[in-house]
Amino acid sequence: MSGLWRERLRGGAATRKKPIPGRANEDAALCRVVDGVVGVFDGIGMYAEARLASQIARQHCTPLLRGIDRQQFTTPDEALGAVGKALLAAQDGVMELQRQFPEAGDGGTTATIAKLWQPTPDAPLTALYVNIGDSRLYHWNAKEKRLTRLTDDDNILRNWRELGWIDGGIVDAITTLLDNFTGDVVLPPAAREAWDNRNTICAWLGMPDITYSGGVIELAPGDRLVATTDGIHDNLTWDEMERIISRPKADPRELALNLVDVAEAIAHEDESPRAKPDDMTAAVLIIDR
Repeated sequence: MSGLWRERLRGGAATRKKPIPGRANEDAALCRVVDGVVGVFDGIGMYAEARLASQIARQHCTPLLRGIDRQQFTTPDEALGAVGKALLAAQDGVMELQRQFPEAGDGGTTATIAKLWQPTPDAPLTALYVNIGDSRLYHWNAKEKRLTRLTDDDNILRNWRELGWIDGGIVDAITTLLDNFTGDVVLPPAAREAWDNRNTICAWLGMPDITYSGGVIELAPGDRLVATTDGIHDNLTWDEMERIISRPKADPRELALNLVDVAEAIAHEDESPRAKPDDMTAAVLIIDR
């Protein structure tokens, strides 16, 4: 894509807390159209600390993400490194929260953040993204009319892969099976265990010695980036998410609200095996044609 992406970008976000009296929303959304930044954070731990952790992580990484396009980078890898530094700044903020309030426990937050980067008007527009935890970033390819999950969850499947018990292909196969699970099939034992432990993560901001993953993807007119916390993609199947995200002529704010509304409706279905009352957050960037 040539030209200035800011002239073609729209964005919006929506978030809703779980229906538990006295509980604050522990999610936080990040969507800055003028800066080409999108992301979500899902606090974990004790209630007050989890809420603060997600907000502090957002607060610490946002200024660095905003400044990336004003810095000079030779390669996308160097620019991606700057996005990683923004995530590490968020980690520092969460660790400082723990030091200030040790009685609150060792809470923290997941984080999925992405930054649009185009070094010159004639260069391809790219999204630089990093992730820790089980929040996700999706890419809707307008030309191919295809939804892709860009991030990997830091969950029990990652642990099994690192232990050498399964390989990446099996991780992908089980993830695909669980993303489409509606209770109409019997899950194989490994998939069943992963499903029963889908609320467990093995990496988050606020734990010592974090590792995170990231990547770079080229974007084209019509493409969409969607960041979600697990309250969205745990309740919705892949097909339901793709149907919503691919809706034509969508307003990004309405698209985010649609994801939240449908996920919340499923969370209250007693008969649905996917039902999971949770905080729900979605943030969307759309590159207009």
